[in-house]
Formats: sequence, C-alpha cells, structure tokens
Amino acid sequence: MTQRRRYRNPPIKEALCEFRFAPGPDWDLTIPGKLQAALGEEYSGKPREQKAMQVGLHVEEGKPANLQYGEGLAKVQLLTRDGTRLVGVGPDVLSIHMLRPYQDPSSSEGGGWEEFAPRIASALEAYRKVVEPNGINRVGVRYINQIAIPGTNIRVEEYLKCAHLEMRGLPEHYANFLSQVEYLYDDGVRLRLSYGLLGALPSVVECLLDLDVIWQDNTPIESEASLEIASDMHERAGSAFEAVVTDKAREIFDVG
Repeated sequence: MTQRRRYRNPPIKEALCEFRFAPGPDWDLTIPGKLQAALGEEYSGKPREQKAMQVGLHVEEGKPANLQYGEGLAKVQLLTRDGTRLVGVGPDVLSIHMLRPYQDPSSSEGGGWEEFAPRIASALEAYRKVVEPNGINRVGVRYINQIAIPGTNIRVEEYLKCAHLEMRGLPEHYANFLSQVEYLYDDGVRLRLSYGLLGALPSVVECLLDLDVIWQDNTPIESEASLEIASDMHERAGSAFEAVVTDKAREIFDVG
C-alpha cells in the first residue's frame, strides 16, 4: 500500500475522521460544553450548531401518506480560534476536522497527518472521559480534495484516471459530471470514491476528488483499537489518492 506523498500545495480542502458509537445514554445537551472544557484552550472558538434535515413519512388512516420535513440537531462543532480545526459532537458520534491549510506549505513538518493523528487521539480521549460510550462500531477517514486545474476545455482524465467520460456517439465536450463508486477491500472495509466538476472560472477548472474509507462492525471496539483502524484508513485513503491522480496532477500539487 502506497502512502500519500507530501506535496507543497496539497489539494485537501477538508480532512475528517468520524467515530460512531454503539447506542448509549440519551443525548445530553451539556455534553458539548463538557467536551470543550475537557479539550482545554485548543478549541476555544465560539461553538456552532450543524443542522441535519429530517424526512419522515406520515400515514393517517383514510388519508394519503405525505412526507414531513423537519430540522434536527446533528452536531455541535467546537472550533479553534482561527476556525480551521474542528471537533463535532452529536448523539453517539464524534468527528475531528482539519480544513485548509491541511499542512503548512512553508514547512515539511507542519500539519498533515502528524498534526491530525494527535488531534484525533486527544478528542477521542476527551469524549471517552465525558460520555463514557459503550464502544465504537464505525470508523471513517475522509479526504475531500478540490483540484484547481489551470486552463479551459481541459481533459479531466489527464488529471484523474477515474474520469474517462468520452464515448463514441456522444459529444466530445462535457459541461459537468459527478460520479460515485464504492469499492470493497478483502477485509470488508469500504472505499467511497466521488469525483466530478465543481465549476469553471475563466482560467481554472475545479474538480472534486472525495475519498471516504470506512470500517464498520456490529461488535463495538475500544478507543485504542479504533485509533489503529483510523491510521489504517488514512493509509488506504493515501494509496487510493495516488492510484487515481496522474503525474500531470502531481505537478500542480508540487507548485510552491
């Protein structure tokens, strides 16, 4: 398995690691505040709510069924002062996020997985102390890449090997696309690969490359084992990234 290279200008817009826990006690609205206190000054920015849309089917005897929409609380996000590092907490879920810049472009050591892994470990430990969860049954590591390709009328397949869109009988040029493929490793781990066009400016075409690696099991595991799995998911995401991008794309990532 090939690990992700360290680029001077990596295309990572957001990296996140999410833990889902076996169902535990009812959600306590004081948990985000307790978690922020347990994390100390690191996430001292103003918390914010991340809403989720809820859709339900309402059935009443003698009347046609209808869909009902509502807004529910998904997570409370705890932020660093500059807003580039986040911890999200909700009912039986914890996520750790690193927004751009994922790594320090002026330093070969700053940021990256060397920063991300300790943030994951400290947030998970704080959550364990505050919530005392029943165990973890899902671990996901996801890298959302936004690739800015200079030029117009570019051929995306020259940068992303997965984007072969030309077919006989169809127009030569395409205006937009979004695709998702789910791959399955021999051990049951899943890789969701999403890619497409985000838009085009006069001199730049922006592409999405979203890699989401997921481990899931019905038998909950403890925190230490889940951190090892998270590290493995990170390595698989790096290998998948290198398998998908071309040398032409790597030239963009290595521009200082």
